[in-house]
Amino acid sequence: MFTLAEVLITLGIIGIVAAMTMPSLVGKYRQKTVETRLEKFYSVANQAIKLSELKNGPKEYWARCTDGVQTVSNTTIDCETWYNTYLKDYLKTVRVEHFDNRYQNTAAYFADGSVMVIKSGYDIFFYPFGKDFDKNEFFSVSDEGAISRTGGGTKFFTFSFRPNIDNIISTAHKGKGIEPYRGLICKTETAEDGTKQSVCNDLSRDELLNNSSYGCNKSSPYKGYCTALIQENGWKIPDDYPFKF
Repeated sequence: MFTLAEVLITLGIIGIVAAMTMPSLVGKYRQKTVETRLEKFYSVANQAIKLSELKNGPKEYWARCTDGVQTVSNTTIDCETWYNTYLKDYLKTVRVEHFDNRYQNTAAYFADGSVMVIKSGYDIFFYPFGKDFDKNEFFSVSDEGAISRTGGGTKFFTFSFRPNIDNIISTAHKGKGIEPYRGLICKTETAEDGTKQSVCNDLSRDELLNNSSYGCNKSSPYKGYCTALIQENGWKIPDDYPFKF
């Protein structure tokens, strides 16, 4: 027989151990869910693009969601029409809403609880946990005028869809579907005849981590390259990932 004191002591010890291990277990669950939903979204979204091409023709000639950027088709339409034309019939969603928050945006809610947000232009933000998305705080500007979205690389992950934007910045995405946000490292070189030209190379892993503006690091304001970093690791969070879940 255990005395009441012994039972209370035992329960206290169990409570302490549970309190110590619970955050780690929750973090591991969240991390695994992020990995699973990121990979699933990438597959489902690009399958939708391929199916849409059967009806709407090659994606390189689709109109763009209004942002003023010139494309191969030289055509732009409002973002609600863009979504309804190219994606609505090819994605299984539980709800879709169109909203303005400085830009035109479309939020598509999936059955697993995740959310995809398409912003005017070519940026796509994926929230593995829909509770992390608030359309009223999707875009914010500080008193100093700095543009920001909090939670990059943890609450949301940045993708791009720009198969038909003909500029150097978009070269990494040209002709492709919905891909992790990334750019190119470009520099000007002088040829033997004296002419100058831009030479661009894909981002290295070090640059995905340490780029001052978009790198997956704590001081970067945008953290846009976190998605590409995870993709290059087989859709698994790398051991040296700078953020905890």
